[in-house]
Amino acid sequence: MSILPPDLITEILLRLPVKSLIRFQCVSKPWQAQINGRAFIRIHLDFSIVGNIERHLIFMERGRQLPRNFSGVRFNDDDRFEEALVNIHQPLLDAGQYTYIVNYCNGLVCFHNYEGEIVIWNPLIRRYKKLPFEPVGFTDYDLSSSPSLAFGHDPVNDDYKVMRVHEFYRKIDAKSAIEVKVYSLRAHSWKSVEEEWPKEYSSADPSSMSLNGAFHWLVDPFSGSLHRQTLLAFDLATEKFKTYTIPVQSTDDCSLGLEVLKGCICVCVNVNLTLNDVWVMKEYEVVSSWTRLYTIVQGAVPWTFDYCKPLVYSKDGKKVLMEQDLEHLFWYDIEEKRGTRVEFGGMPDLFETAICVGSLVLLDDGDRVNNNPSDGPNLLIEAMEEEMINEEQAV
Repeated sequence: MSILPPDLITEILLRLPVKSLIRFQCVSKPWQAQINGRAFIRIHLDFSIVGNIERHLIFMERGRQLPRNFSGVRFNDDDRFEEALVNIHQPLLDAGQYTYIVNYCNGLVCFHNYEGEIVIWNPLIRRYKKLPFEPVGFTDYDLSSSPSLAFGHDPVNDDYKVMRVHEFYRKIDAKSAIEVKVYSLRAHSWKSVEEEWPKEYSSADPSSMSLNGAFHWLVDPFSGSLHRQTLLAFDLATEKFKTYTIPVQSTDDCSLGLEVLKGCICVCVNVNLTLNDVWVMKEYEVVSSWTRLYTIVQGAVPWTFDYCKPLVYSKDGKKVLMEQDLEHLFWYDIEEKRGTRVEFGGMPDLFETAICVGSLVLLDDGDRVNNNPSDGPNLLIEAMEEEMINEEQAV
């Protein structure tokens, strides 16, 4: 390999999977420095996203058990899954608290527990960053609800950020206030956001989605407001809020959900046990580009459903992997309008999911998750054991 030009070596390394790159850190110190470099990590991630390669489906087990376990399975090149799940030791496993996924992007998963601990985690390389504790600022108010969290990537500053939205209420004078703070992975600190949360919209536990350097929520108007449900966005670079109209509204017999599919914001319309509609904003920030992508009607799939969440397209773009009611997975063929159930060994009875691509993010600045021997063989992270041996040999 020493006879190859450095630029050619870089081009080869950029096309390798995460597991191989972890191993190749032991080839030489220059290789280790390059693979751990911020520029290389960013460009390698771009290759993974554009090529839609090295995809993994991550499960977080739901239910009454404590703590909540994580596991993963890899997509094959033909969109099939490997035969069975493998366990992944997650960084909050020893806290003994229920955990909840905030969001995921670029191979990272952000989740938190009831104790207020929040982590940004790369499950493929077993690295994570635990966010520092951040107190609330409105100490003379009564806290009215749990904080709402959002997680995503700021491409302008190449930074990963978490937003925390707290809504407060004071009984003595019926006064309310909303506190917005943002954590920066690069700075490893929190700061207050000067821009106020739009007062005409409730911040009560809206689910967030991240896209194009902005957080997004479907927000409800406060009681008595003339506003309708709205898509609210917060730009991570400018730290300004924007609002957009949506093509549909919820009714007594249907609910709306917000998702991201192949770089587009989606509004999912779920009519109880009847149909699942998905609308996409084909051109970001252009409200006239809202288009109905597909409709799943009862009977197109041979089972009843309440909520269907789109996760990812197949490589040929003809099918969408769906998570149904936190219980099942199925591929939905958009052209043939039918679904095919996905099953493999070890699937939890109830689960949340995340899609991870091959990513080295946090390799240069993350704490290591200690593997639990009781997890058994873990193909997702076994390469890290080799890295540990290499580090010991280098000392």
